[in-house]
Amino acid sequence: MARRDSPLKTVSRGAVGIWQQRTWMWIVAAGFDVYILGFVIGLQPSGPLCGSPLVPDSRAAELFDLQHAGSSAAATCYRDIGSDSVPVWILMGLGVGLVLTGVVARIIRIRLFAGSAA
Repeated sequence: MARRDSPLKTVSRGAVGIWQQRTWMWIVAAGFDVYILGFVIGLQPSGPLCGSPLVPDSRAAELFDLQHAGSSAAATCYRDIGSDSVPVWILMGLGVGLVLTGVVARIIRIRLFAGSAA
């Protein structure tokens, strides 16, 4: 017994406005903006002797610890970098998620209008 695929559901283009046709572009653009914001925030240093969440180089704090025994500046820097990295990775993940959502919305939209006459 042969099995057939169901035909694509066709939707008329007249009922859809220009805003609804281009929404996926706005979602992708917002995703790129959020990702870039997370990247820029991730490059900001966590303290005066500390590195940033994306570049966690704290050699200055480690040298300060060597010169002033027991100051624990490096431990504080790495703790600050760890706590500052949480919002950075959330923003970057949210940006990637928005871009993927926009692309998936575009693919679904193409599939919906595949059978209609343009």
